[in-house]
Amino acid sequence: MNKLSVNGTFHVIQRNWMSFRKLIKISIFPNLFDPILYLVAMGLGIGHFVGNISGMPYLTFVSLGLVAATGMNAANAESTTNAYIQMRLDKTYYEMNTGPINLEEIIVGQALWAGIRGTIFGTLFLLVTLMMGILHSWLALFIPVVLLITGTLFGFLGLTFTLLAPTRDYLNYFSMLIIQPMYMFSNTFFPLHDVAPWLKNIGWFSPLTHAVLLIRQLATGTLRFQSFEDLLWLILVMTVLSVIPQKIVRKRLNY
Repeated sequence: MNKLSVNGTFHVIQRNWMSFRKLIKISIFPNLFDPILYLVAMGLGIGHFVGNISGMPYLTFVSLGLVAATGMNAANAESTTNAYIQMRLDKTYYEMNTGPINLEEIIVGQALWAGIRGTIFGTLFLLVTLMMGILHSWLALFIPVVLLITGTLFGFLGLTFTLLAPTRDYLNYFSMLIIQPMYMFSNTFFPLHDVAPWLKNIGWFSPLTHAVLLIRQLATGTLRFQSFEDLLWLILVMTVLSVIPQKIVRKRLNY
């Protein structure tokens, strides 16, 4: 694997940002519609029939879980569908690779951009919770950092599957079999400590579970020692996942 260049990685991020700026206004609604719909149905709907959960109102519980889930979904969309188009259809990776930027730098830059995109939309939904009076601690200022780490993690994960997918249709399997179960069973809509042990154990390995816990604790000012364990787990998983797409990119893209 070639040595990575900060300038090359930054160029990839800058190129994606310039493209994103042109579409940001029409991107906000589709990226926020799904979590707002869940917020209305679960938080405002079912929340009327549910009391406190994990020491907080159910509306707060769901809203803060959806902040992390929104960041994950935005990063996943960038690292799967958008990345596939750039890799296979528009040949954007090929164009950048003809210059001084190698494929590994493109992968890292794309994953970091997925993290930035996840941070943008996760923070926008966080502002929705702010207007609802759900944030109760200044520590909520650090939530975008958690969103960036989480989004970059899912950026590397999505890019790995995108590189392995033989056709664009296979991306639906990744979203349906990996991302959607994480969305539903990562402490987002109900606490994992009350479910069957086997589901609780599976849910613990989900990076989204740890991101959700961190965001809830930052928003409510209830950080504890275990919070740093959640952060370390996210960083560890992100580091491990970052190696895989860099290792396989030259084998999967015959440029």
